[in-house]
Amino acid sequence: MFIAILANGTPPSHSAALGHLRLADVLICCDGACEKARALGREPDYVVGDGDSVPAADRAALGARFVRVAEQDTNDMAKAFRFALGLAPSRIVILGATGLREDHALGNIFWLFDFAAEFPETSMVTDHGVFEVVAKRRTFPCRPGEALSVFSPDKDARVASEGLVWPLDGVRFENLHCATLNRTADTSFTLSPTRPVLLFRAYSEDHGGAIST
Repeated sequence: MFIAILANGTPPSHSAALGHLRLADVLICCDGACEKARALGREPDYVVGDGDSVPAADRAALGARFVRVAEQDTNDMAKAFRFALGLAPSRIVILGATGLREDHALGNIFWLFDFAAEFPETSMVTDHGVFEVVAKRRTFPCRPGEALSVFSPDKDARVASEGLVWPLDGVRFENLHCATLNRTADTSFTLSPTRPVLLFRAYSEDHGGAIST
């Protein structure tokens, strides 16, 4: 089951992101994103959150589709993710997690480390590209010249790479910007991390905004 989660940031507008919204078997909205989903032409299957952004009339209309999670230790996106796990997903894509307050966007992006530890088939799709956690050696198809960046909050992480213009072998992750703004050099690239790292792949606008898969 392919599940999309719509967070309460800027609604997706890129065709790749909108495609995920439309094709998902189940759409789960964070409680502030319900109307954004409807504006994009998709009725949410579930709305999950603490309820502070959903009017009482809407909660009543949603009935059992509104899932209230009262705890305040995590944000609504994390609540929606944990609810999604209970639906036996085959894949989870998170949309609308960026675009408004930068602190919210950064927090949402780095939640991916926690999410991927529980369910590796999780990614975050924005209007500019795709974030995903790489925890072991992986090879990705690509086109030469695709833009990508690698992030790690763990200074002990090391990454061997193949197929990049600027190899990552020997890079020390002393800060979050030290492995950004790279490009692919071939029709595939490989990352071999010693610890999980976060990969961002930008859409290739020369090829209709697609990422090679």
